[in-house]
Amino acid sequence: MRPGLRKGALFPALMLAVLLLCSAAPQTDESLRLSQVMAELSRNPDFVEAVYARMGRTPKAGGILGPDEIKRLRELILGKDFAALDRFPGLTVRGMGRSVRLAAAMLGRPVDSAPPQPAIAETSVDDALGIPATGDPPTPDAYLRPLGFGLEIGDRIDPTLADRYADSLRLAEVLNRLSLNAPAGRGSYRIVLKGRAVSTPGALLDALAADGHDVEVRDSRYFANFGDLIYRGRDVLTPFWIDTELPVPGTDRTLLVPVSHSQHEFIVRGPVVNADLSFYFGIDGEAVFRPSVTRDQAWVMGRVAHRYRGPDAVEVTRLAGAIVQAYGAIKRRHPDLPFGGYYALGVCNDVNAMIELRMQGATTLFPLTLDPQFFDGGGEVDHLARRLPLDGGWWATPDPRRILGSMPVDDLATLPFPALRDDLKSVGAASQRDVTLPADTRDLALLGLVAAAAIVIGLRLVRHRGRHRQG
Repeated sequence: MRPGLRKGALFPALMLAVLLLCSAAPQTDESLRLSQVMAELSRNPDFVEAVYARMGRTPKAGGILGPDEIKRLRELILGKDFAALDRFPGLTVRGMGRSVRLAAAMLGRPVDSAPPQPAIAETSVDDALGIPATGDPPTPDAYLRPLGFGLEIGDRIDPTLADRYADSLRLAEVLNRLSLNAPAGRGSYRIVLKGRAVSTPGALLDALAADGHDVEVRDSRYFANFGDLIYRGRDVLTPFWIDTELPVPGTDRTLLVPVSHSQHEFIVRGPVVNADLSFYFGIDGEAVFRPSVTRDQAWVMGRVAHRYRGPDAVEVTRLAGAIVQAYGAIKRRHPDLPFGGYYALGVCNDVNAMIELRMQGATTLFPLTLDPQFFDGGGEVDHLARRLPLDGGWWATPDPRRILGSMPVDDLATLPFPALRDDLKSVGAASQRDVTLPADTRDLALLGLVAAAAIVIGLRLVRHRGRHRQG
């Protein structure tokens, strides 16, 4: 699973997880439409009662869906209006922000988010790398949970990744701990490799490369899989559709797209360490390095936007470590952020957009949701966060380049959603004919506002002076 909004506290694994998302994709031999699954299950009275009990009597069951979306979803399901489930919920990014705020208000004080990271120790600690690591990989069904009615939710284990899981888990733990090292002059955690002590994530991967390891970092894009739903052994397509507010040429519609997921993947192969990691800010409220061990459902696709090796791979690793530390500090300052800071501090795309901005000079990711008020310091991560184009503000202008750049395919013809495929081609062709959009539409909007305000003030001054002369 490589979701942009990982399930957990926000998406409880009961009936709502079955109902939360739907797909407009055609049925394939490998996967099913959620609307088709719902039509079949709705013939079972016990299933309908379970839906009613979960959605009608448990206000916290909606996760980041607000009360309006929960009410609409309940009406669609209980009214058996399955066709209307396609492309649910179809919120704009601003609408998502409102939904998250209302959902947070319903939840009250966060009780199930991860605890703040501990303060940094004052004394130095030297540790061995601990790889090759010992330990058993997760069992094949470790992350699968039966929901009844022939449904399961969760991830299948990838056997190839499972063979390297112990090393991956240990390397992720070490990189996350190194990321928390204090500034120079205070205690630190160090890894000792052949007599050489390293104290940063970048230095560790640089040392591994010097010791004969191949290190590659991949900037990868996928469709977010919020549902992770399986029905009678077959995958169910569960994208989360959002309204980009970008007009589709020749229609009276705006472009709806499945939410994308992005992550930076760290692939290490060599004489000692063989590990697979991913880095992103997840629905668990953590911006961390994570061991990779699960297998994606086929419909989420996958595309590598950028590859980094050598000094560039080390630089990406360094910056990822800086993000781990910065997000930990923000969460300690704001311990009451709902959902562990998810959405307010961004979604998966925001931290990866910071890395892309640093490495490429611009970002091609959508949507970005972080609130700049939480990034008001003078550090590198704060500066990068404030430079990102944001999609949830009133000033936001849809950028077809970033919407297209977030798609998890190189060729739109390979998308499993025919209607989306056609809409993206139309939007892409129209954007090529238009004047190039600015990299940061937020700044232009603010500049326009300032100019408009200056004109209004100027006109008022002219009128005031005219009245003064007449008086």
